[in-house]
Amino acid sequence: MGTSTLFLKCALFVIVPENIFSYLNRHRIVNDINPIQLDLIADHGTNTIFVQLLFLRETTFHQVRWRNLAFECPCIFFDLTMSCRPFAFHPSIHRTGYLRHKKAYQDPVQLAANIGIKAAGADGVSLQDKVVVVTGANSGLGKEVATYAAAKGAKLYMLCRSEQRAQQAKDEIVKATSNSNIHVVLADVSELSQVKSAVQQIQSAETHVDALVCNAGVLLNDFTKTSEGREVTFVAHLLGGSYLLSQLLLPQLKAAPSGRVVFVTSGGMYNYKLPPWDVVTTADESKYNGVDAYAYAKRGQVLLAERLAETIPEVMWVTVHPGWADTPAVDDAFGDAKKYLKPLRDPWEGAEGVTWLLGADKDTLENGSLYLDRKTQPKHIAGPFFSEGSFTKNTAKDVDEMMEKLKEAAGV
Repeated sequence: MGTSTLFLKCALFVIVPENIFSYLNRHRIVNDINPIQLDLIADHGTNTIFVQLLFLRETTFHQVRWRNLAFECPCIFFDLTMSCRPFAFHPSIHRTGYLRHKKAYQDPVQLAANIGIKAAGADGVSLQDKVVVVTGANSGLGKEVATYAAAKGAKLYMLCRSEQRAQQAKDEIVKATSNSNIHVVLADVSELSQVKSAVQQIQSAETHVDALVCNAGVLLNDFTKTSEGREVTFVAHLLGGSYLLSQLLLPQLKAAPSGRVVFVTSGGMYNYKLPPWDVVTTADESKYNGVDAYAYAKRGQVLLAERLAETIPEVMWVTVHPGWADTPAVDDAFGDAKKYLKPLRDPWEGAEGVTWLLGADKDTLENGSLYLDRKTQPKHIAGPFFSEGSFTKNTAKDVDEMMEKLKEAAGV
């Protein structure tokens, strides 16, 4: 099988500048918004790809998705304006990748979040006598993680913004797991005062926290400030929802026999190194880009875990990529364009790799690492074969500055 044929069995998703798009259009490689079939190699048959044009919010750019429909191939993301650096994760992020990875698991895997410790199909994990805190626990991946923790016997704290949605989710989790030791803590993690209040509530009841899952976040198209005057995405994902929350809970995390913090990140971070602080925090509102702000915060989480693993090694600090999962957050972020991300993982398939980090033996985990489906992953990738990259690597000085700025902004 030739190289060309192998290449066509991958899907490609690119962002094409206006001038390149015009060239492609003149040469009939793309045709307005209508999908067209291209026979690119001599034997034709299944070795064809489809090209479909989508429009981003900025009309000067276009997204073109290439997919060989004869194969269940996930998307690969590239940005031609940035030397073809990968935008999202490698092909493993989709459902086909998860199903392939699952076959290689050494430990048991269960088919749903709500399977109890000794129930048929359980993975053998027990979280009895453990205290687990999950942010954004009322829907999507967060709810799946919370359900799993409850099913395994943990004392669960659900940090949520909406009292109504949180209470409804709690009732559903109690019913699904028969665990009533579940507590709702109301907090918007983009508001530092609410993060501090939530921590005080937990600390008043707990001497230890075994696992903190920082899952809550948001991706906004428009620049939005919190009541405290900060950009929402940056605070929800990085400053409040990851840094401040974990730092305030340090006494409880250190008191646990194998305390651990899991930052739920995203493949969007692969397109960037962490930029200067004024860019991360969107000091200039006129330059706000929601996707970029999200990616910066997610890169920041990876750097945060790396640094805290060095400075506070008695706690396990990891980041995890859940893959592309069919959740309300994806609906909100992509709308009708979600169909181009298929085949999506279902919520449990996205959350399963996160939940594994709750029960895995601490000695089997690599402190400061990035995980996907129970396996460590590169944090910087480049080129069509996803080799280790360097363009998105920050210097130690960059990370020093980030840590200093986070500490200053959080007031700790």
